[in-house]
Amino acid sequence: MFNISVGLIGDRSTKTGTLASREIAIGRDPSNDLVLDSGSVSRTHCRLVAIEGAAIVLDEGSKNGTWLNGKPVAHPAVLRFEDELVIGPYSLRVQSLVGRGTAGAQQELGVRPHPLPSDEPTAISHENTVLTRGLSTLEERRQALRWLMREPASNPRVDEVLRAALSDSDLEVRMTAVLAAAKLRAREVLPALQSSDMPTLLQEVDEPRERRFLEQLWQGVIRYLQERRNPADSLPGRDPLRPLWKLLAGELEVSDPASLMLHALTTPLEPARKPARLPPGVVEKAGRYFLERSGLPLRWVAPVEHWLGASPARRERSAGFFVAQVPVDRPLAKWVGNPLPIRVVPDHEQVWLGSFKEAERMCAELSKIESASIRLPTADEWEMAARGSDGRRYPWGNLPQEDWEECASPWGVEYLVGDVPEWTFEPESGTQLLRGGVEARTWVRHPVYEGEEEFAAALRPLIPGA
Repeated sequence: MFNISVGLIGDRSTKTGTLASREIAIGRDPSNDLVLDSGSVSRTHCRLVAIEGAAIVLDEGSKNGTWLNGKPVAHPAVLRFEDELVIGPYSLRVQSLVGRGTAGAQQELGVRPHPLPSDEPTAISHENTVLTRGLSTLEERRQALRWLMREPASNPRVDEVLRAALSDSDLEVRMTAVLAAAKLRAREVLPALQSSDMPTLLQEVDEPRERRFLEQLWQGVIRYLQERRNPADSLPGRDPLRPLWKLLAGELEVSDPASLMLHALTTPLEPARKPARLPPGVVEKAGRYFLERSGLPLRWVAPVEHWLGASPARRERSAGFFVAQVPVDRPLAKWVGNPLPIRVVPDHEQVWLGSFKEAERMCAELSKIESASIRLPTADEWEMAARGSDGRRYPWGNLPQEDWEECASPWGVEYLVGDVPEWTFEPESGTQLLRGGVEARTWVRHPVYEGEEEFAAALRPLIPGA
């Protein structure tokens, strides 16, 4: 049960109250839990559903729409701290959300007049907590379903969310909804599952073995809901769906790419701490981090556990570090040669460095200029920055999607895959490793052995936490 504190701020007066409910209806009709008296607000405009520490916003077909951070809510979306929910002339902000399993984590919800939706980005943070980055609308839809899986069972409202997700344009949203239907035993969505054109969408998956596994998952969930089978029961011999039955029985062991994908498709991104203090050379402005002199944008990778590798997969805890949001580009490389007292304007055209030693030299020069400890990332650190804490297959997620080259990782790190690989190293052996580039899988490492022809790769500077 969640307690949601709501503040309504009028032109001259403020109304506050507490709504102790897992779901609240918002609209102008007096029967709603939160009544907003305006002609531009529909009778029942939208609903907020509290699910294991997250708030999901659902538009109820309102005439003027519900707007989240300047964008219409066309699908169920996660409402986070500092997000702005606009309903007619009112703007709601999250203030306090406490529920099962949140360990005291809180969000706040307040209401104030707002004449028009704003397109300005909103930082997702609260006190000393940072929820990775400002997630895209697509990623929010995926995360909403993963939080939904923490419900004890399905209900009509959850079934409605799942049906909408099963017709989503994004393949990963649909596949996540398939697993959510299984975990919540949502038998009422069986017709939507059976009529889904999932096999057609799965043709987007290039790897045949992965495509077959996803098709088997979809068909296995349909059989599971039809037969009400015990998820602990597995077929004799080699059962390709054994990871699914282990997942549904709460016994999934992450050890290979199949179990890792199931974990990533069913695990929401968890909150993480902001840095307690900043290391020399790093400054904060409006909730974002930069190198002080050059202005190179940085992203914080918090000290939380990350999945690394795939076969086998392993868990390692980050020490907490800052990494360049984008690799060193032409303007920054030129600035390093002549560090003027003005900040660099990036053009995102990576500089190809002809050797590992050249990349190390540039880190050393940048360290002197910025009076900071700047170095190349280790292979593990690069992978943490690329994967986030949920063990995803690619920086953008687990399945193909449009415009993937432009998508950031959960920590907000950009341009990790594309044409140019990046220099990393293995601290124990000193092996030079190329990461990213045309290889989009986050765990793949290409060693550069002594005596081989020198490679050209990009540099993404790293600054250890204080």
